[in-house]
Amino acid sequence: MAGESLSFAAQVKDELSHEIPALDCCRRMELAGLLRASGRLELGGPGRLAVVFSTDHAPVARKILKLMRLTFGLQTVTMVTRRRRLRKNLAYAVRVPPQPGLPEMLRATGIIDEEGSLLEWADLPELEADHCRRAYLRGTFLGSGWVAPPERQHHLEMATASTEAADAIGQMLFGYGINIRVAARKELLILYLKDAGHVTRFLGLVGATDSLLHYEDVRAMKDMKNLVNRQVNAETANLNKTVEAAARQVEALERFLSLGGFARLPGTLRELAALRINHPEASLKELGELCNPPLSKSAVNHRMRQLMQVASREPQSL
Repeated sequence: MAGESLSFAAQVKDELSHEIPALDCCRRMELAGLLRASGRLELGGPGRLAVVFSTDHAPVARKILKLMRLTFGLQTVTMVTRRRRLRKNLAYAVRVPPQPGLPEMLRATGIIDEEGSLLEWADLPELEADHCRRAYLRGTFLGSGWVAPPERQHHLEMATASTEAADAIGQMLFGYGINIRVAARKELLILYLKDAGHVTRFLGLVGATDSLLHYEDVRAMKDMKNLVNRQVNAETANLNKTVEAAARQVEALERFLSLGGFARLPGTLRELAALRINHPEASLKELGELCNPPLSKSAVNHRMRQLMQVASREPQSL
């Protein structure tokens, strides 16, 4: 994993950025996802088409450079700026300037058609293959994705400006058993997950194995803490109920004793009444162990109900 100063989302992107697909088709589809998620076209006149990728992560910028060189042999220029707002972090712009082969790359990644018109979506034949779909989803996450640290909440999201692209990505994920939701945010469509199981499935799907293992470790620890807290809360609630019930019993019995009612109690109930007054904090099970002979918890509970019924009446009415 990357250094501790990185956010979890940055750690995931750092991990995904270090692996370059071995297959040429997968490199094209990862670039296609990156282009759709974080790229924009620059039109500078006839034959002056350029592409610019934007990212806040240096490893992602380096991966774009490698994919462009290995897959299409295209030259790139990288510019680094510092943002003026928020955390004032660095921003990276990878520019693919006008050059032979650039239109071919845009057609191969489904960004433009044969006439050079911009496409909302293209059903690329490579996306029929599982490994290429995974590569496309990985590129989409690298270009526009974010995932919350598992210590805080379960939330993963990606963005696209195309309704058709959002539908297509949703169908891809549905095929892997991941149900993604869609919400509008300004001019973008946000595809997001709120289920921990779906988040971890997505991380495994795109190849973020180390991040997935970390997520599962934190999730397991979090679940264990929640289980312990629930058990402690339940035990505390039961203890409070026991203490409150014992206090009511002692109060009723002491009042009954002050009115001279004990003398008329049957011996078995008289023993239990004395034990309750002398051991106000004892549970029913503990009172049963003090009886002679010892009684079960259910037997003590039955006798205590009888005792409370008797104690609730005036001694003269016995």
